[in-house]
Amino acid sequence: MKKNYAKMFVSAALAVAAVFGVQAQDVVLEENFDKLEALTDAGVHKYGKNPWTGKDAEGVEYQPNFTNIQKDGNLDDLNGWSSRTTYLYACQGFVRISKTNYGGDLLSPKFSALNEPTDVKLSWQGIGYTSNVALNEDGSYKSGGVHDYQYYLVGVMGGGELVADNVLHNVQYMDDAKNDIFIDCAVINIPTDCFITMDTLQAWSFEGTKNKVTIKKATANTQVVFMSTIPAVKTTDYSTPEMPIAEDAPHGVNVKVNRVVLDNIKVVKAGSSAVNDINVAKEVKARKVMENGQIYIIAGDKKYNVMGAEVK
Repeated sequence: MKKNYAKMFVSAALAVAAVFGVQAQDVVLEENFDKLEALTDAGVHKYGKNPWTGKDAEGVEYQPNFTNIQKDGNLDDLNGWSSRTTYLYACQGFVRISKTNYGGDLLSPKFSALNEPTDVKLSWQGIGYTSNVALNEDGSYKSGGVHDYQYYLVGVMGGGELVADNVLHNVQYMDDAKNDIFIDCAVINIPTDCFITMDTLQAWSFEGTKNKVTIKKATANTQVVFMSTIPAVKTTDYSTPEMPIAEDAPHGVNVKVNRVVLDNIKVVKAGSSAVNDINVAKEVKARKVMENGQIYIIAGDKKYNVMGAEVK
């Protein structure tokens, strides 16, 4: 029987909210891309566990882009998130934007939980992309390890004022019909130690992957978009004088590519008691299970019933 992952996700989120004292009514939007961890009817993962091309360690093929996700009938796996460039790739529990030489984007659902203009806090994790390292037979370095351009943008559209340390105005994006529009975007810098290392995603635990901005007077029509510095444009050099190339990259920077891995996105009302910090490891996620006809929520090594009470 096919599982209803939408209901599972909502139940898990509510149960964990009860456990940790989060006021669910103050959470405007939350996405951990748990649906992308689903198994097929054949019992294998639908999406690869890392953002590289080819098969992953489990033998799962390279992640589909947004166009293929729609064609394959898997749009629900993105929980209302989308892309206007189509260069959005589904991975096992997270997403990646952009491909070699082409910018990409990740567009949120609207903030429909808001019924009046409201100040909100947006938090998320973003990791940079590094080419896979190749070694010689003696174990010495051969090639690879070059990381992508280390900046990306977070924009606001549909209402609301973006408040961040470095805001660019009139950044070119596109509407549903692919017409040019211009929005305000925060410039996000990825520290050199917050890029993917080899075929692991250990960077999820690094503080430098965690980011926050404020959106003042957000409305039910507000959306956020994560995008490469030049979305949907083929380029041979992303760098600009305002956003210079990192000089401390171990094996250099590839200015032709601007791929970013994203997860743990959350929007809460400013001033609320809802938790807006990213303070758990990527592997510690809430999930729903059924045992002897009873529904339980598993969070880390603890089990809770649907009312939020721990079950020993």
